[in-house]
Amino acid sequence: VISKDESVKTSKDLTDIRNSSNLQKELLLSAIDMVDANSKSGGYIVYSTCSIMIHENEAVIDYALKKRNVKLVPCGLDFGRPGFVRFRGQFRFHPSLEKTRRFYPHVHNMDGFFVAKLKKMSNSMAAPTVTETSEVVEQISEPTASHDEGEVPQHLGKEYTAKKNASLKNNGPKDEKENNPKRTKDRKRLNREEVVKSREEKREALREAYRAQKAGRKKGGSVE
Repeated sequence: VISKDESVKTSKDLTDIRNSSNLQKELLLSAIDMVDANSKSGGYIVYSTCSIMIHENEAVIDYALKKRNVKLVPCGLDFGRPGFVRFRGQFRFHPSLEKTRRFYPHVHNMDGFFVAKLKKMSNSMAAPTVTETSEVVEQISEPTASHDEGEVPQHLGKEYTAKKNASLKNNGPKDEKENNPKRTKDRKRLNREEVVKSREEKREALREAYRAQKAGRKKGGSVE
């Protein structure tokens, strides 16, 4: 907790966060595998962290939904904020992530927390396929990440494969100039000197307008 140990801000980096996330994914899958779906108590798993990092929370739960036959259920908490379904264009998660709960120090007067409650649907290791549920969505872990050539992401299915094959038949994707010739032709690249000159002209025009306005005010004052 940064409020108790400020050294965390400088001692941890993105690699540490990813390592924690990977470990938490393994721990959660192990916990799910240990639970009996036919248990008298219902076969529930509660995942809770004292963190508000998406990599350690929504990303972990979304991963479990894809790897095991579980579903999210309401946490039974009447306060807190819903978990993220999408975040700043970098992440898109399963819609049921809104059933999770987030707690913030500046809002709920407590340490930051995340809580999710999962119900195990069967003891089968396999997760439901795309055809068995219409709620499976894409997760983007990195905004600049891309798939290897020839590799088809499993969550995109047949539609992605068809588009990929069509692109390959047309000798691959064309560059921006071929796709948008008019846009590329109309776009004029300015060198640094031209940019500086243009900015200076605009500044000078603003200065002249200010001087004229100031002179007008002085003249009006003298007449009165």
